Amino acid sequence: MKTLSVRIDEKEDEELDSIAKKMKTDKSNVARRAIELGIKELKRREALEKVRLRNWTVWKAAEYCNESYRSFLRLLREENVPFPLSTEELEREINESSGK
Repeated sequence: MKTLSVRIDEKEDEELDSIAKKMKTDKSNVARRAIELGIKELKRREALEKVRLRNWTVWKAAEYCNESYRSFLRLLREENVPFPLSTEELEREINESSGK
């Protein structure tokens, strides 16, 4: 495991303390979990935007986010990302899903 040094505001420090006490753990564990969740969310946002702009297929976005195709489809629906597919895009989706 690597060491990372970051500066945070007093408010965030207090939040970390509060959460750590509630979870009966230390601040470092809470900070690591927050970073993990933040990275996951940032990757999801990036993938949603790439799909929205039709730069990525749903398969590629799901793989990038380490999620299943179905769970990413749910995410698209929850985030109101349109899912129109042209014939070419549908073929691309099928090819990616079958590993071609």
